[in-house]
Amino acid sequence: MEDKITSDHGKQQNIKMALLKWLNEGRNSYEIIYELAKYLEEVSSEPGYADIVLNDIRTVYGIGLNEPSILSNELLEIRDRLAKLETALEAADSDEVQTHLKFAIEHHKKKIQELEHKLER
Repeated sequence: MEDKITSDHGKQQNIKMALLKWLNEGRNSYEIIYELAKYLEEVSSEPGYADIVLNDIRTVYGIGLNEPSILSNELLEIRDRLAKLETALEAADSDEVQTHLKFAIEHHKKKIQELEHKLER
């Protein structure tokens, strides 16, 4: 049992206090998981870990289990990216860039329709 107590007890105090704060604020549990994943990414020096967790949350809980809050958040993010892509298309000065942006815009529009359809069910 002594082997388990080898580090300072207060070393992780910030994340412990943040977790309690998020719970007391009534934060969405998926948001809490993502925040913990961001913390773990930072302390483990594993870039991209939080994004993997977020994608898994969206896939399993959003698409797989049709969790409305996950689908709604993803829909908002995709709409935001679509608006940025459309702005970039207006400013694009080459045919090649316009072609790539148009492809991305169409993909985003299809994804929006897919998510809206899932949310309607």
